[in-house]
Amino acid sequence: MKRSVIMIMDGITKINKSMVWIMGALIAVVSVLLFVDVLLRYFFSSPTAWAFDLSTWSTGIIAFGLGGYALAMGYHVRIDLFFERFSRRHKCFVDLISAAFLFLMAITLIWLGMDYVIHYYQIDAMSSGGMGMPLWIQWLIVPAGGALIGLQGLVKVINDIYIIITGEELYDAGEGQ
Repeated sequence: MKRSVIMIMDGITKINKSMVWIMGALIAVVSVLLFVDVLLRYFFSSPTAWAFDLSTWSTGIIAFGLGGYALAMGYHVRIDLFFERFSRRHKCFVDLISAAFLFLMAITLIWLGMDYVIHYYQIDAMSSGGMGMPLWIQWLIVPAGGALIGLQGLVKVINDIYIIITGEELYDAGEGQ
């Protein structure tokens, strides 16, 4: 059982760590496309219709896509003034309290995000920008990002509970590397 839990935790963490490469590639592609748009706009007076949609939605995709990675690596925001003075077990207790808020946020993102996806799918809404992309496709990143954050939060909670009980770490996600 312990081995299976570790394998699942590792799988979730690997998915979130792979997102940094996927989002990095997206940033590179979007940067080139927006550079081309700037050239077309300023040197040829021929702006593209899709550049605004591309920059807006890719920013959202990158932010939501990297939330789980930030959590896995320990890059999330924390007030360290008192936290650093706590013992390892006390830190885990504090993290468990924080996890309640994390799960509330993740569930909200999944729930409301899916509401938007379903709504936009049912009314066949399209973006008003130049891409003319179905809005439900664009909104899929909200529940997907919530799921990535929530699953990585679950990895952290399981690890924290294990540390509180045994004093040892069950799984090392490679935080801070």
